[in-house]
Amino acid sequence: MSIDEDLKSFDPAIFTDPPDAQWGVADLGRYARAQDEAIAAGEKALSPIYWRLGLALNLARKQFAHGQWTRYLREHEIDKTRAARARAIHGTFETEQQVAELSVEAAYRRRKKKPRTTTATKPDVSQPPPGVIEFLLSVCQQADRFADQAEYLPVEQAAAIVMTIEETIAELVKLRDRFSDNRVAPAI
Repeated sequence: MSIDEDLKSFDPAIFTDPPDAQWGVADLGRYARAQDEAIAAGEKALSPIYWRLGLALNLARKQFAHGQWTRYLREHEIDKTRAARARAIHGTFETEQQVAELSVEAAYRRRKKKPRTTTATKPDVSQPPPGVIEFLLSVCQQADRFADQAEYLPVEQAAAIVMTIEETIAELVKLRDRFSDNRVAPAI
């Protein structure tokens, strides 16, 4: 084993041999920590690259109609999950310098998320809600925007989103039914 016991640095270069069963727990811990720090440094180096990939993909995405995006990624052999992460990172940070000290995972966790809203109280049904048309058009536009991302999610995340979509659909059906009921003239 070639470890200088007095060396305080966790530089992976101080380890000239890979670990083996003869190493003690303390040495294995220092070696593991050095490898973990090397990985973290490598991940930080990738974050600006993800940001630049996201920039290119976000610019390209604006030029495609629904359904063409996945084909574009396949043609350029770009992983769908990586593309979605890169686009989210770029959409969150204005410059690549802002992600330079973050791992890809940390940058992705900070992505801009739309707040989830719930209806705590029932609205007054005697008056139609202001902005209902704008709301519904927005839902359609957002659904179209997220349709491409649906393909990139792991099964567990997709299953959770499907449950939320089902709840949303149920609420929209209630809304439709209320407006449909108002179209029928009351019996006299």
